[in-house]
Amino acid sequence: MAAKQKLTFPIVWDEKSAVAEAFGLAFTLPDDLREVYLSLGIDLPQHNGDASWRLPVPARFVVDGEGIVRSVEADVDYKYRPEPEPTVALLRDIVVG
Repeated sequence: MAAKQKLTFPIVWDEKSAVAEAFGLAFTLPDDLREVYLSLGIDLPQHNGDASWRLPVPARFVVDGEGIVRSVEADVDYKYRPEPEPTVALLRDIVVG
């Protein structure tokens, strides 16, 4: 995705939700939701390459060039996605200084 979008900054590919786990943002789907996913043809263990049924909480982190976390947005409701404008404005502030 980074190459396709011609991004000039690093992004994280969180294999097996290891990064989400480290930040306390990973959760295991309960059995009833596993059945729903499977009934919809979504085989999470096959897709993720492990049998954990783990998913990350959707989150957005902005870390500056000094390694300082400048912004964190996370919501357990995967349907909520924050608007990009505040993050873009923060990125501009970081770059422009």
